[in-house]
Amino acid sequence: MNLILFDAPFETQRLEGSDPRAAHIFKVLRARVGTQVFIGFVNGLRARAAVTLVEADGAISLKIIGTEAAPRPLPIRLLLGLPRPHTAKRILFEAASMGVCDLHFVEAERGEPSYAQSSLWTTDEWKDRLRLGTEQSFGTHVPEVSMHTDLQSAISFLQGEGGGAHIVLDNYEAAGSLSQMLPDAAKSAVLALGPERGWSPSERDIFRKNGWKLAHLGAHVMRLETACTAAVAAVSARLEYWDSQTSTVL
Repeated sequence: MNLILFDAPFETQRLEGSDPRAAHIFKVLRARVGTQVFIGFVNGLRARAAVTLVEADGAISLKIIGTEAAPRPLPIRLLLGLPRPHTAKRILFEAASMGVCDLHFVEAERGEPSYAQSSLWTTDEWKDRLRLGTEQSFGTHVPEVSMHTDLQSAISFLQGEGGGAHIVLDNYEAAGSLSQMLPDAAKSAVLALGPERGWSPSERDIFRKNGWKLAHLGAHVMRLETACTAAVAAVSARLEYWDSQTSTVL
């Protein structure tokens, strides 16, 4: 991990030797008294902390010595047909590392209902994937995740949360490429990607009735996790979001 996340801000903090973060600081970062490490507070500031004490049992004490604003989340939201757990793990990690605003899952017609009962979703494993992705990205924004009962409910929720472009990625009935379907004036976007077998004809109709545009990412068929990453990267570049961000050196 490139940054270690904490749930709440602090000035000084003691980590027990059994805390995985203490083990990472000591064994991976090889930190000793005086070593500085990067940390962050969930959905808050990024900081540099100095190790002030290393105890015999592996416990470590930290003191904040500087803070700065963390990167803001991308104005991009994802609506996803619930994929198989292994794919979902990758998407959660990559979406968090890219800084998407939030993720919304729905059991699509061509998906497998049993996926929702996997240990990924019935335990905190999905939260761990988001946290790891955020730490990897050197950010602090941990995306929210929502499960919706049906596609129309998910669409209504997302459209009720504000404007922006609403685009469905589809290999079969797309009206044009993603770049063509994204309005030049767009400041935010919601991207919908189906499960591994794609959206059904009735689901495409639901999207169209709600004013969503169908787009493709090219002639090659991608794995769902690859398509998510490619789509987010392409849209964030078009939105020119990062050009407006500045950072203060710690």
